[in-house]
Amino acid sequence: MQSPNRKLKRPLTVIAIFILFITAVQFIQPPVQNPPVTGPLKAPHDVAAILQRACYDCHSNETKLSWYNKIAPVSWLVTADVTEARSRFNFSTWDTLSPADQQGRIWEMVNMALTGKMPLPAYRALHPQARLSAQDIAVLKKYANDLSPYHYHDTAIINQAARELNQVQQPQTGIPVAANGVKYIPEYRNWQVISTTNRFDNHSIRIVYGNAIAAKAVKENHMQPFPEGSAIVKVVWNSIEEKDGGITPGSLNSVQIMVKDSRRFPGSKGWGFAKFNGVQLKPYGATPLFNTTCYNCHKIAGKTDLVFNIPPANAGADGSRKLFDAGGLRVITLFANTQQQTMSVLYGNSQVFKLVTYKQANNTFWYGSHINGPVQSIETVTAPDGKNNPFTYRLNQGQAPADSIGRAFSAAARIRFILSHKPAVFR
Repeated sequence: MQSPNRKLKRPLTVIAIFILFITAVQFIQPPVQNPPVTGPLKAPHDVAAILQRACYDCHSNETKLSWYNKIAPVSWLVTADVTEARSRFNFSTWDTLSPADQQGRIWEMVNMALTGKMPLPAYRALHPQARLSAQDIAVLKKYANDLSPYHYHDTAIINQAARELNQVQQPQTGIPVAANGVKYIPEYRNWQVISTTNRFDNHSIRIVYGNAIAAKAVKENHMQPFPEGSAIVKVVWNSIEEKDGGITPGSLNSVQIMVKDSRRFPGSKGWGFAKFNGVQLKPYGATPLFNTTCYNCHKIAGKTDLVFNIPPANAGADGSRKLFDAGGLRVITLFANTQQQTMSVLYGNSQVFKLVTYKQANNTFWYGSHINGPVQSIETVTAPDGKNNPFTYRLNQGQAPADSIGRAFSAAARIRFILSHKPAVFR
């Protein structure tokens, strides 16, 4: 029979070992350290106050730790979270970002807040003061918009686009490859157009293509996840914006690519990302680590397997989408009008031109962006057949476009309008 003293010693020994273990692990990794604040964000007081209580504990060098955050193993988790957050952006070294990157990060913050992804739910539970009210988000949205003023009829962009139209007449030599191995895809212009968007946050206008696999997934609403082999190409232009609400493509900003290959890219839900800048198609990112940066931004679009710019469903409760079939015609250009709340894509070849005009919709994936909604009209212009016949016009679908007082434009006026558009700069 065991003595009472022996029975007492066993739990005491376990407790002593546990205390020794907890004490020892405190020396494995110190808690979060706060380096000097070298170039902090300079923002209006109300904006700074919101960011300081909601974001600074992770995204700055002014982290304030509670007592329990300093004790391992909790401190290890906190250190990992703060290290990752600071690597994405750091309010204490804000001046190391370019103005464009600073603006982009602010818009990303607004969208993360709108979707409830930031601050993290676990952090909000422990820090109720970090929860953002509707008023807080309104303040942040106004700040983001103030950082992105319109510059109407920007001649620098207009002139650059004209130069680039001449440059792209020369064939591209070689196939550019991103640092993660994703290659540029020259044949994307023969693919299905999925959507068109314009962003007032960074003043760009875009068109999104999908290969046959991706387009089928979008049409049938089978996007969770997208099938292996899906490929999506987004062409981005710097916008030419006018006071009457008109937006047209200017200089080529970039061609951005997503390819679904889970074997090669397991750490980003199977997606490999690439971005090729300008008409030179210069690959973005010096190392494959840029893939993680793209992945982190695309997490907002988790409901559609990280793919932004999926147009609203337009057929039935199953979420299916009817995409316009161009019948082999290529995109010539695209444009939008914020006052008329329309977005248009002009397809064509040397004989036939088709203008598809959509009702503008808010892009639910990104505050700061509009996307094509339902088709408003489809118009066709056919070139003369060589027998002295004039151009012909036909309204294939929808309502005839009208002027400001509701009078339908004549066929001749629509022909002039459709043929007046310059081609966008494609690579």
